Amino acid sequence: MCNNALGLDLARDDEKRIQRLGRRGDTPRPVLVQVSSGMLKNHIMETTAALCKSETFRNVVVSYDMTITEREQCKQLVAEAKQRELQDGSGEFVYRVRGQPGEMRIVKLKKRM
Repeated sequence: MCNNALGLDLARDDEKRIQRLGRRGDTPRPVLVQVSSGMLKNHIMETTAALCKSETFRNVVVSYDMTITEREQCKQLVAEAKQRELQDGSGEFVYRVRGQPGEMRIVKLKKRM
């Protein structure tokens, strides 16, 4: 997937571990992929927007593996962003949560028209 859809040149040495998560069943299960360096992980996460342009990997979702605490923090920030958007009466801006787990923050973005 990384070589074809994202245009990244990855070798077998770059991946540490690939593991299927969850129980077998009718629904697709997530896959946990560990890579050798943080820079490589960040580069993959930056280029995942190219997946929606690919016919083969259009339905693939790539996300960070977060701890329970990080997920709770993310939920709180999303709720706060929604609250800020409701309080902002102008309607010109949207509030989104951006950043890596542990470093997430609320960002004010100009609304696309």
